[in-house]
Amino acid sequence: MKQISIILLITILLGILISCGENEVNPQSSNDPNNDAAESGEISFENQIEYMNLSGYEIRFVVRGGTTGDLAVFDCIDLYADELIGDLINDAVYERNIFLEEKYNFKINVTTIAVPDYPGNVIRRSVMSSEDLYDVAYDGFNWTLSMVQENMLTDLYTLPHINFSKPYWRENINKDLSLGNKLYLTFGEHMLSINAGLYGVFFNKAIAEDLDVENLYNTVRDNKWTIEKYYNLSKGVVTDLNGDGIFDFYDLWGTTTQTHNAYTFLIASGEKIADKDENDFLELSLNNPRAVSVLELSAEFLMDKTATMIVDPDAERLWRIFPEGRALFSEGALMQTPGMRNMEVDFGILPNPKFEETQERYYHTPSVWNACLMLVPVTITQPEIIGYILELLAAKSTDTLTPAYYDLQLTHKLTRDEESGKMLDIMFSTVTFDMGAAFNFGGLLSMVINVGARGTNFASSYQSAENRAQVEIDKLTDVLKGE
Repeated sequence: MKQISIILLITILLGILISCGENEVNPQSSNDPNNDAAESGEISFENQIEYMNLSGYEIRFVVRGGTTGDLAVFDCIDLYADELIGDLINDAVYERNIFLEEKYNFKINVTTIAVPDYPGNVIRRSVMSSEDLYDVAYDGFNWTLSMVQENMLTDLYTLPHINFSKPYWRENINKDLSLGNKLYLTFGEHMLSINAGLYGVFFNKAIAEDLDVENLYNTVRDNKWTIEKYYNLSKGVVTDLNGDGIFDFYDLWGTTTQTHNAYTFLIASGEKIADKDENDFLELSLNNPRAVSVLELSAEFLMDKTATMIVDPDAERLWRIFPEGRALFSEGALMQTPGMRNMEVDFGILPNPKFEETQERYYHTPSVWNACLMLVPVTITQPEIIGYILELLAAKSTDTLTPAYYDLQLTHKLTRDEESGKMLDIMFSTVTFDMGAAFNFGGLLSMVINVGARGTNFASSYQSAENRAQVEIDKLTDVLKGE
């Protein structure tokens, strides 16, 4: 049975209400294509948006593309496709775009920028020269947030036609991303990078069975999937497979990961480097006993050579050990899933663990370095059209791109892992953003990673960074207030 996301369920319910006549969709002329869609019984959020003919407007995007090496996995694949090629994501993007472009009379123009350059840099240069070259950019936190401080980005709350209360914009996440009740960066259902960039835990089902590991899906559902549980299950797995007396890349491990796992554990616990005050401005929140306890346990786990192999700086090795069947667990981003299609045994997907069983819910973060968000420069001249097209793309993706992405994550060896699908629902519904980490105030993100992965002393490290971090937060707040 196909796993259905929360958004798709809402779509179906809304479609039923519409068909019962509780909402009249766009009472336009007989030339309104929405009328035909409603008569055909088509269910789509897009059908609830008032129809506009955009007279051939060409919306200009600049995104990552053409990158080689490790960072190529962050290239944009959710915006444009030339033709149908039998690929799940490509074909969903193509069908979505063709449908919208023909129905609303506009064109999508995409410029790709390969790393080491970034779309954010391109936007910066165009804004500094006062040129209206692009309408929308997709790029990671680290290449875009400085533009907030320099007043180069449009407050997305001011764009006409975007309804951020709709589930395809995930309003609760925008509460994390907003600054001073303004929104400069966001993502919607038309973008895959955030979901694809979410960190979770993969597990090898064959090794789990051999070791008589408990049903891990039930562990998650019972709220017993904690960092300590993950750590304990990873202990004692290490085996010298080739008998050379050295535990290395070629042996069996409890878990494999990178040093950033200290930060993902921190976020998974519900703690942040910076949170919000009552006026939606940032304030430091890291220096508290619970956060320190999380980092101490993370350090014990990550530095335990009887459980964990840290593969930094060679990330490619991480995604060879697990697919080749030499680890019970591997912590990493969902974008790595397609690369595991050739595994000889089945794998499952789990959320990142809680800190304690009593924790209210799970939390998940994408990469603050590379997972792309959407921004609009202040140089745009057609905000009404841009806002309208972005709303269409997000809405229409609920019945095109979203189901295709679930298929991509869950299809393995011609079977479907329905339990992993439920785990994905948990992950996608518990996305959170730590703006303190994204801005890296005072180098605190680097400090968190060093405390967790290298055992650096928290108290002394934090004390040396706190004043600098507070000065940077104060400067940002002054800019946001216009002072």
